[in-house]
Amino acid sequence: MVVARLPGPSDRPAPGPGRALRAVEPVEPVGTGPSTSDPASRLADRWADLLPGPGSPAIGQLRTLLRRLSTVLRADPFWPPAARRIGASFYHCGPAGRPLGPGGPQPEELLPPTLGLLRSDAQAMLGTPGPEGARRLATALDQLVAGYLGAMRERAESERQDLLTATRWPPEDLQRVLTDGDLHYRALYLRGRVGIAVGSLAGDVIDANPALYRLFGADDPPEFPHAAADFVHPDDLATFVESYHQVVSADGPDSVEIDVRLVRPDRIVVWARVNATLVRNDRGEPDRVVAVVQDISERHRLHSRLERATTLDRLTRLPNRGVAEAQLRQAFAPGAARRAGLCAVDIDGFRSVNDTLGHAVGDELLFAVAGRLQMAAGDHLVTRTGGDEFAVLAVDTTGADDMTALADRLLDALAPPFQLAGRSLTVTASIGVSEAPTATTVPEELMRSADVAMSWAKAQGGGRRVLFDPERDAGEAARFTLLAALPEAVDRGEFRLAFQPLVRLRDEHVLGTEALVRWQHPVEGVIGPGRFIELAERSGAIVSLGRWVLREACRQAACWHEQLGEASPYVSVNVSPVQLVAPGWFEAVTDALTESGLPPHKLQLEITEQAVLGDEALALDVLAALRGAQVRLALDDFGTGWSSLAWLRRLPVHALKIDGSFIDGLRHTAPDPMDESIVRALVELAHALDLEVTAEWVETRTQAERLERLGCDLGQGRWFGDAGPAAWVPDLVRRSLR
Repeated sequence: MVVARLPGPSDRPAPGPGRALRAVEPVEPVGTGPSTSDPASRLADRWADLLPGPGSPAIGQLRTLLRRLSTVLRADPFWPPAARRIGASFYHCGPAGRPLGPGGPQPEELLPPTLGLLRSDAQAMLGTPGPEGARRLATALDQLVAGYLGAMRERAESERQDLLTATRWPPEDLQRVLTDGDLHYRALYLRGRVGIAVGSLAGDVIDANPALYRLFGADDPPEFPHAAADFVHPDDLATFVESYHQVVSADGPDSVEIDVRLVRPDRIVVWARVNATLVRNDRGEPDRVVAVVQDISERHRLHSRLERATTLDRLTRLPNRGVAEAQLRQAFAPGAARRAGLCAVDIDGFRSVNDTLGHAVGDELLFAVAGRLQMAAGDHLVTRTGGDEFAVLAVDTTGADDMTALADRLLDALAPPFQLAGRSLTVTASIGVSEAPTATTVPEELMRSADVAMSWAKAQGGGRRVLFDPERDAGEAARFTLLAALPEAVDRGEFRLAFQPLVRLRDEHVLGTEALVRWQHPVEGVIGPGRFIELAERSGAIVSLGRWVLREACRQAACWHEQLGEASPYVSVNVSPVQLVAPGWFEAVTDALTESGLPPHKLQLEITEQAVLGDEALALDVLAALRGAQVRLALDDFGTGWSSLAWLRRLPVHALKIDGSFIDGLRHTAPDPMDESIVRALVELAHALDLEVTAEWVETRTQAERLERLGCDLGQGRWFGDAGPAAWVPDLVRRSLR
């Protein structure tokens, strides 16, 4: 900011070299403004009466500011930052807009009465009623204060720059400034708000301006000369002395700026920014030092508050995630610690506490949890890393047992009920534990390991701790890699079908084949469905993959039908629960049949109980439509779910496939009597409902013969042949007919 010179003989002050007069808001002359019946005018009158001393803004200026504030409050959309310019204008039409001189109010004297008046009366008198008006006024006043303080800081910085310019003048000009040769700079020296000290080359203060007295809490100057070091905090004394010596030395810089703590006579510590400049005499020899001293205590306090805000969690007052990461990196620094461990803690079901009891109770719970974790952790660092997540860092551990013992203590600490808001709350936590030598791992990996182990603990139902397992993690990483590659693999055509025969037990005639999908992975080779079907269902890729399997299976079965006619086998395709209720699945089936030319009765779709239980009404509608289109339907893995006879009667299926876990007990000469009884009962139940029965996992002649005696219709398994390419199927059918 630039300050105008003091007025000379003319009525209007003239700008000095390099300066421009600040534009002042146009105001209404006194007596020519609106009628005093205008609420804004009455409010301006009251505002003027509250402001102290001569030099306060005129009523016309205050009316102008109130009109601008009213415009901001009524604007749609409401934009609070517009009030900053009003705050800056208020500052400039007060003391800052007038020449420096005695008798006027200080800027800090104008703001408190202004805020008090506007907070109490502005809403009603400016016509912005209701809660929304109150909210707008409060927000706008915050911005007004920010603008006022910003203008005040700008003014102080401008004065400081002017004074810095003065200290670089030749000695004779500086002497003139410090006496009365230049009224403008003399006024800045005596009336300015920035402290100025003149020091000797030996380090004594030989003169100081009133602003510097006030900074030290004194109205009168101390005795001069006075050692400058006496005013400096002991912890900053070495830096101050070194900087002073640099300035006065022959080969040092002529100017230096440092931040130091100054100690007042009343022992109050003031943070100050000191810009010291060497002044030389007319022979170019060092003569004195002029220091501009700016009080930055408030700035330093703000910085400290911001620093605390960036390192401490607002609610629990625990160190936050940034501190946890910094401390963990410090533990991994060379020579810091041999081993380190981390417990990642997540409160189970915390969201339901917020949803049912409110966020206030949730905040109380988090605060109480933080206290218990600190008690249980002892000397170890406890941090809050997220909404309901905490972390406990331990260094110089002796192994994983240290961390699991710590995790058990944390769980025990959380076990007793919390007494909050007049009720008892019991909570559990999922804790992931990781521990490793610092020489062979990195901080990021330790944090990831703890988070992964925590997710395992939650997946197991919570209320437990789980130690990170590298082998399990490697397996899950491989699964994730496959999961990420699935969608593009479908588009690239990396999948293949193999077909396993479904054989009639009484004569071993091939009646059908089951289409089994394989992934021809470009790196890992052929991957079986056990590794990727669940991933495809989880990611949603099963829908596009399933439609490809359906179309390809129908196309192959149509080729068999062309060669063998009605003797050709039907093709059986597995349908995921996700597929069955996906939009357009019925149309996808009919389109595949139409495109391939395969008769509908040559297609069998295999479903599971889960496919129906998810959205029963929709699933039953789709199944009924498929049966109406003459597509065969089979219930797969029968016997492993919760099917009741009443529920089974409602399903429009043609066949049941008994799960292979029951068939396995029939492979030996002396069968498992329990399995044999179960298979007999399932076959009788299916036949009572007029359903065909297929047994899976038939791997020996003994199993096949026993299943036939039990009345099972079809068998599937290695005894009848492994899955093979589509080209083999016609020959399998022909051989079975001989």
